[in-house]
Amino acid sequence: VVPVAERSGLMFELTQAIFRIAMNQLSQWCGLGYRWKVSCNFSVSDLTEPSVVSVLDDALTATSVPAELVILEVTESKLPEDVASVMSSLTRMRLKGCGISIEDFGTGFSSMEQLRRFPFTELKIDRAFVNGAHAKPSAKASFESSVDLARRLGMSSVAEGVEDEADLALCRALGVDLIQGYYIARPMFPEAVVEWARVRGH
Repeated sequence: VVPVAERSGLMFELTQAIFRIAMNQLSQWCGLGYRWKVSCNFSVSDLTEPSVVSVLDDALTATSVPAELVILEVTESKLPEDVASVMSSLTRMRLKGCGISIEDFGTGFSSMEQLRRFPFTELKIDRAFVNGAHAKPSAKASFESSVDLARRLGMSSVAEGVEDEADLALCRALGVDLIQGYYIARPMFPEAVVEWARVRGH
């Protein structure tokens, strides 16, 4: 779907539709007493749209979702050299209270200057440096460095691709803030999430 939307110039429309669905679902969970954070992907092209902040604001207002429960993800490899093209949108979104995440960290070429200038609050480390890293010295070194970098920059660290006990143990040893992967849970329909959390006492 995404490649078709990109080729046809409909990516922003697709992003808007998905974001509204996500906010409606988050509103339902909030109504049940769950204040879970939800992450939504925004492409660089989305962030250059003049109305992108209004779209976000309208969705939050319509659903009464607190902005601090929303994290906007931007893929590292897609970051432009000219940061000014998306800086305004991300900064305005951050000022509204949303978190800003750099996704798949390690797959692109972000400079320290870029990380410092963008209002990122979260660094998501790509699964290539997480899954099986306990047995791969180079991946483990990159993983550890990324976690340390996030900590030094005052950002939360998120490990993608945690798929077994060894992955989880390494994340704990390195002090990773959040983990994501099949070892925690497989993708599931929204209605199954509440039951999944209830069974685990959340």
